[in-house]
Amino acid sequence: MQESDLHRKASVISNAALCADHYLLAFREDRLANTSHPGQFINLRIDNREELLLRRPFSIARVEPQTSLVEVAYRVVGKGTAAMTSLKAGDTLDLIGPLGRGFRLPDKRENCLLIGGGVGLAPLWGLADRLSRNQNGVFALLGFRSKDVVFGIEVFRGYGAEVVAATDDGSYGLKGFVSDHVEGNLKRSFDRAYVCGPPLMIRAIVSVLRKAGIKGEASVEEKMGCGFGVCLSCAVNVKKNGVVEKQRACTEGPVFDIDDMVWDDEA
Repeated sequence: MQESDLHRKASVISNAALCADHYLLAFREDRLANTSHPGQFINLRIDNREELLLRRPFSIARVEPQTSLVEVAYRVVGKGTAAMTSLKAGDTLDLIGPLGRGFRLPDKRENCLLIGGGVGLAPLWGLADRLSRNQNGVFALLGFRSKDVVFGIEVFRGYGAEVVAATDDGSYGLKGFVSDHVEGNLKRSFDRAYVCGPPLMIRAIVSVLRKAGIKGEASVEEKMGCGFGVCLSCAVNVKKNGVVEKQRACTEGPVFDIDDMVWDDEA
């Protein structure tokens, strides 16, 4: 599919704070709401802000096809995301999507472990929705820096998921990195795991899951110039048939099988 076929204009519904430095942007776009799959993303540009030249990639948090609703969670980290906080109802978004390859859903009922860190947990909302609709068991293990940036827990519970949360400083839930608590929760006998978060978190968790023999997928966070497979700025190492090759997070990913992932110092 060509980029022009994915180009959308959308109207902002709301743009509300979730917690410290985190916001939830909601907008309406019928085709996106009805064609996106959990784990895919959009490349977004704010209309009438020409100084923000490059689009910003954001994972789709969840959709409501019947109302054309699309939600994106974001954290303020720079000039682009800071500008997004001024968006209000009725403003227009210029976006491309859905992009990338999302999560693969189980063919049969399974017990699924969802592991998210920080704003990376938001793409797991839509996944939890789809899994629960298909009668899969859902357990969410979520990590945050501290109590002031905890969000989204009730969304998972609304989909029937059991939730365990951890904070780095112990100010909410368990104390320590979320990766510290994966092994202790594997006694629940999971069939499949889904991971989304920062690179160091993913690497630590994938190591534990591999040792436990649990299959799964992880959504990687990479800087993207184009988001459409042209600029090659988001290449990651993936092992195929015993050979390490470069694949683009924006097209072959951002979701990869955890058994295929190779870190830079291993390539």
